[in-house]
Amino acid sequence: MKIDMSRVQGWWQQRAPRERWMLGLMTAAIAAFVLWYGVMLPVRQAADAAQLRHGRATLALLQAELQLAQLRTLDQRDIAPPVDAAALKAAVLASAQTAGLAVSRERAHGDDGFGIEADAATSAQLFGWLDDLRLRHGVAPATLSVARSEGQLRVQAGFDIAR
Repeated sequence: MKIDMSRVQGWWQQRAPRERWMLGLMTAAIAAFVLWYGVMLPVRQAADAAQLRHGRATLALLQAELQLAQLRTLDQRDIAPPVDAAALKAAVLASAQTAGLAVSRERAHGDDGFGIEADAATSAQLFGWLDDLRLRHGVAPATLSVARSEGQLRVQAGFDIAR
């Protein structure tokens, strides 16, 4: 389809000046509408979405840096583990009591160690106890056995003096 420009110019010249102004303004308004809704609005929405993603990524980066700093702080803390069996036993039992872990039995473990058993523990109590032992006393079990029994956890842990 080929447009004959002389016909378009003739048609335009036949319009009154007032009609030409009106058609020009209508064309400008339609062009502005197309520009706004076809170009500007999608670009603005894309910029807003990118800014939101950038904000989330910045927040995630800050959280990761904070966690890394906390881990470095934990690594730098120098917690001396108990040096004798009595201090080890006191630390383990105090930590179990703090975590709400009910110790049902104590037993000898190795030459200078001892062990404990808890027949009914929750996972929150177990992990709270292990975390407290590590963070406050610098101790971790030499042996650890956890079994599920009747909806509860049965825990056996053995501790040795670190040499």
